[in-house]
Amino acid sequence: MYEEILDQLERLLQEEITDFGVDFGRDEQAVWKTILALGHGALQRMVDRQRNGYQGSSIPCACGGWMKFVQHRNRGIHSLLGWIELKRAYYHCARCGASCAPYDQTSGLGRQQLSPALAKACCILAVEDSFEQTSRKIESLFGQRVSDDTIEQVVHQVGRTLSGQRADELERFFGDRKVPAAPVKPPERLYIAVDGTTAHEKDGWHEAKVGCIYWYDQELRRHSRYVADFCDSQRFGWMVWLEACKCGLCEAKEVVYLGDGAGWIRREFQRHFSRATFVIDWYHASEHVWDCGKVLFGDGTDTTQGWVKERLSLLWDGWTKRLLDDLAQQGKRYRGRRQDAVEDLCRYLSVNEEQMRYDVFRAKGYQIGSGPVEGACKHAVGDRLKRSGMIWSRGGSSSVLALRVSWLNGQWEHLWAQKPLVA
Repeated sequence: MYEEILDQLERLLQEEITDFGVDFGRDEQAVWKTILALGHGALQRMVDRQRNGYQGSSIPCACGGWMKFVQHRNRGIHSLLGWIELKRAYYHCARCGASCAPYDQTSGLGRQQLSPALAKACCILAVEDSFEQTSRKIESLFGQRVSDDTIEQVVHQVGRTLSGQRADELERFFGDRKVPAAPVKPPERLYIAVDGTTAHEKDGWHEAKVGCIYWYDQELRRHSRYVADFCDSQRFGWMVWLEACKCGLCEAKEVVYLGDGAGWIRREFQRHFSRATFVIDWYHASEHVWDCGKVLFGDGTDTTQGWVKERLSLLWDGWTKRLLDDLAQQGKRYRGRRQDAVEDLCRYLSVNEEQMRYDVFRAKGYQIGSGPVEGACKHAVGDRLKRSGMIWSRGGSSSVLALRVSWLNGQWEHLWAQKPLVA
């Protein structure tokens, strides 16, 4: 039967294009256009022949009464193959006034007119590009015109659903305190890196907290999971902890916690990851030394470069106490702004001395850089939310961020299997 269909398709195409085979690109487009037309017709026929949610003359209502079957009502759905007209069974409850079309729920149809497959395509492009560009790309790829406003509405809907699922997961944990299952083969060493970045919203710039949980398998392949949200640090700490548990936090032989030493990062370390080795990432430590050097000797001078290089060498080799003694002596030479810069650096190094044993960390083979979480800030937030001129609503930024994290974590198919348009 399959061969017969192909034979008929070939005859049809040869009738349409008399010189078929001369231009491969044109032939490819002709076959694709024909297949789309045939697919549209086949899909329309199939839905026309179904019961489309009819479940008898009445169905139970949430109020305790019964919803009565009224009629089949039409609804237009924009699919990857074009517009499809659906006739769905419609029920109404005279007792409470509620109504529903069961087919919409079981088929995963949302309030918008997009089919699940077309909505999925819109969302997968919108997590990488603007809604306007996504609209153009959808038309170029599939020949379907979807407005940027519709795409934005769908992204917000799916993002809210996803955020709600994450919130429900956290609330369930608070209720039953059941630790998520660990992987079958937990990692030997688990890294947890956290940081913050900002996005421009209508009432100003706001911090998005970002976490990257990663490990290496026996073949030295890196595996990563991301957490990101516009929430307070305590809630974010629980989110990172839950995700880390799924990655083998409790079973890993070693846990390394990387951060810049900010107050909230230290608090969440003490709350959730105190058995881990806390490492102030080298980039941020170096940045503090550079900031001090620029105040003392100017930005971009050879003197600054030499001074900073010498102090970073001490820090790299684990001579933190010697560095502090050196700075204490230098601080006596200066007054005003320069003295403040030296004292600020001394305080920073003193508070974080235990987390700056870089010679020890390197000897153990620990990573001491924040590259993974810096990359996570860029990939999860910066690449989409921090483009020139973009100003977000909190709902919009949160929805897009939730979708990007789902994509980065490889959870995209699982998300759409749960029919997120229905919620």
